[in-house]
Amino acid sequence: MKQLQDKMTDYKRFAFVLLSLSVFLYIGSFLPVQGKTDGAALILTGGGFLLVGIAIFFYSRAIAIQKKINEQNMNS
Repeated sequence: MKQLQDKMTDYKRFAFVLLSLSVFLYIGSFLPVQGKTDGAALILTGGGFLLVGIAIFFYSRAIAIQKKINEQNMNS
């Protein structure tokens, strides 16, 4: 039970960190920087969206673990 709770907490933390990083990448894709090419902006934007997708995956895993914990609490 404690392991599941710890996993759920870790997954939520991973999701939060990845969302924070994706915000920085997304902002960096719009800030005007001399010498930044369209390819660099595309990489930053794509990386931001990729990190959001991974964060959604971790958050969905945390929700699934929370459901398991709730089921175990109802059965005991």
